[in-house]
Amino acid sequence: MKTPLNRKTIQQHFQYSWWMYVLAAVLCVFVWDMAYIMSAPRTPEELKLELYIYGYGDSANVDAYLDRVHAEELPDMVEVTAMYLLPDETSGLMVLATRLMAGEGDLFLLPRDSFQSYAAQGVFTALDQMEGIQELCEDAGINIERGWRKNQDTGERHLYGLPVSSMTGLSTGINTWTYATSEMYLCVRELNGNDENAEKLLRIILRDCLPGEEQAQPQPEPETVPTEAPASQI
Repeated sequence: MKTPLNRKTIQQHFQYSWWMYVLAAVLCVFVWDMAYIMSAPRTPEELKLELYIYGYGDSANVDAYLDRVHAEELPDMVEVTAMYLLPDETSGLMVLATRLMAGEGDLFLLPRDSFQSYAAQGVFTALDQMEGIQELCEDAGINIERGWRKNQDTGERHLYGLPVSSMTGLSTGINTWTYATSEMYLCVRELNGNDENAEKLLRIILRDCLPGEEQAQPQPEPETVPTEAPASQI
């Protein structure tokens, strides 16, 4: 016997089966979101640069700086961005580890403990093997001794990070990008997929933020105006 289709049966159907419609709506939204995520265009690694900052800070200075660098000096990049990772002892450390293991980020600004831990694992590029980086920092008076760490796999000691607290050459430079009261270290991730441009961004930051750069520029010597011999008196 067929159930007659009338107002009463429809009300009873929705009264007992409403959850199926809610579930169907949720599944539709989930499928739509997954389809969008999977099909959304992603910027290739070689066309983007990411700076990850593990700490609290105001993004205004770093965003303004990177926007200018992007427009004036790295126009071939599609993205040059900074992202703050909030530092706490549980989820913050897990997020940082996940980002590194997933191969995300090109440059990192890290506190001492995180820097030392990952540097010992060989996660970062040896900066002493980049031509002129070590000499550039030493000439500017930056004490880089704390940035040398021993790779626990190879046993080799390299310069894996640059302390930034003394990089005061720019009033809104790298030493102002976090609220940290302890030393932070600037590092470059090994095999980041965009090595050439990551190194270029590192050199730009150092050029702008190392102290005493203006004083280090050679000043032109004042011109000497030859003086005429005094006319002989008659």
